[in-house]
Amino acid sequence: MYLVMKSYEEAERLGTVQHPRRCALLPAWYWLTVIDTLKYTGMRQNQLLNLKLSDVNLEAGTITLRAETAKNHREHAVPIARALYSGLQTLYDRSLQLEAKPEDPLFHVSRFSGRKEPLPGDMDPQPLRAFFRRLSRECRSEISPHRFRHTIATNMMKSPDRNLRTVQALLGHSTVNVTLEYVEGNLDAMRMAVEEVFAT
Repeated sequence: MYLVMKSYEEAERLGTVQHPRRCALLPAWYWLTVIDTLKYTGMRQNQLLNLKLSDVNLEAGTITLRAETAKNHREHAVPIARALYSGLQTLYDRSLQLEAKPEDPLFHVSRFSGRKEPLPGDMDPQPLRAFFRRLSRECRSEISPHRFRHTIATNMMKSPDRNLRTVQALLGHSTVNVTLEYVEGNLDAMRMAVEEVFAT
């Protein structure tokens, strides 16, 4: 996924992309920030699309996910990981340069398409769907925004110093049972656990 996007970022820089205005993977820097935000926060597609500039506090290193964008209607904050910080800072700064206001959506790809007319309110989910369809085709593997929630939950639970409550808090679930649905079994981890139980 990253190799594909980096190749488009380089082609965009060199001006070698055919029909760049119609390519769902451009601007590559923007979509790389979308990927990283989903990857490092585990937020839902709806939360990403409705995130306002004022919801991001780069100084404190937090993103507030508002109650009206959550399934359980509870507000919660997620940390901004170091690997996400630079891309988010760039997106935030470029949005301000293009006169975005604190109440405007942060993730609005139309803002960076060179359009002269005013932006509609929140970002339509269609460009996000088109991006993931095209990325899936390029990678020859199904990639969706929701897949990142499952991946972060599973990966965090592989670490012995993580616990279910931490993953629950990150994903904003009201119960641990919902969080457990996101954690996938790992055959290697299961094998090691069985071997440890029966080791003599």
